[in-house]
Amino acid sequence: MSITRQIRPACVGLAIGVLMLQLTGCSESESQPADGAMPPQQVTVVALQPRDLPAEFEYVGRLEASREIEIRPRVTALIEQRLFDEGGRVKAGEPLFQLDRAPFEARKRVAQANLAEAHARLTQAEREVKRLTPLVKSLSVSQRDLDDARSNRDLHRAGVAAAEAELSQAQLDLDYTRVEAPINGRIGRALQVEGSLVSPTSGPLVRLAQVDPLHVRFSIAENERLEIDRQLAEGTLTLPPPDQTRVEVRLADGSAYPYAGQVDFSDYRTDPRTGAYDVRAILPNPAARLSPGQFVRVRITGGILPNALAVPQRAVQEDAKGKFVYVVGQGENGAATAQPRPVEVGQWVEQPDMAEGESLWVIRSGLAAGDRVVIEGTARIFFPGMPIQTQPPAPATPATNSAPTAALAQPAEGY
Repeated sequence: MSITRQIRPACVGLAIGVLMLQLTGCSESESQPADGAMPPQQVTVVALQPRDLPAEFEYVGRLEASREIEIRPRVTALIEQRLFDEGGRVKAGEPLFQLDRAPFEARKRVAQANLAEAHARLTQAEREVKRLTPLVKSLSVSQRDLDDARSNRDLHRAGVAAAEAELSQAQLDLDYTRVEAPINGRIGRALQVEGSLVSPTSGPLVRLAQVDPLHVRFSIAENERLEIDRQLAEGTLTLPPPDQTRVEVRLADGSAYPYAGQVDFSDYRTDPRTGAYDVRAILPNPAARLSPGQFVRVRITGGILPNALAVPQRAVQEDAKGKFVYVVGQGENGAATAQPRPVEVGQWVEQPDMAEGESLWVIRSGLAAGDRVVIEGTARIFFPGMPIQTQPPAPATPATNSAPTAALAQPAEGY
């Protein structure tokens, strides 16, 4: 009984060992070549060709009203009536508030009476001068009496002018009881209600913003600004004049705004709080679709990267030493091999002739024209110098929702 138990495990182990040897022999004979080397893996490659690529810059921006003002009272009075709908659109000259007119109408009547009295005194003084003038010639009165009469006339003329000014001020204060919109725009909520006593120092009545056009304000980091200046100096980047720079906006839901704007201001100094340069663009808003305070994605287009080299973003790999791509090299037996090449990358570029969701990564250094770069199949490259079998890329399906830029070569002709 004990002998049987010892023999059975030995037989089972021997059978399993024979089976594993058979399976290993079949696998090696089917998957490996006769010399035992790794079989070439099929990859897709393209030959790099320099060409002009569009240069685009994207930032986070915030919309602001092109003009935003506070409507304040110019006189001290009670608010009788609010004449606008909060949050609506108003036109220049449209009434917003009606203040109490009664005290100012009374002041106007007093000023009118003072002016009439001043005119009467002036008329009397002029008659006195006219009466005394011939009497001086006949020596009936002295020259001093005539001079006093003329001075009194001049004083009453000044009194008339002062009364006229008081009447004008009274009329102006009366007109100020009707508070009007100085510009076209969107009006906010009322900050004072009917019955409130307001004055020029009591705070704003309401805020009014001009929303067509709007301002898009964004910032360019100092290091990015220095990099742009360096590329401009080296000739690896060209930018159009400011009046030809196109500014495109994407909303928070990813949709593209149908109107484009242009940069109208770029600060010459950095903001000490953020260390960035303040930039502003002006954007049409005829349908009032956009509102101040919204955050948007700002894309500046119109620049060119002349004679640039670029590869699809998926071709760029990264390890502990940095970014690299696989290029086609030549092994000892003349076969194609995958050789890693460290690269320095620049910005991403989207093109209408690329597949949906595809982007190019501009290569600043590490590659040269004519290099054959692996763009597909990098996951099958297990070690540097691995043998590969190359094939050209399949024709790409152009994206339908990309904004058109410049006409560029097809991907099959190289990146």
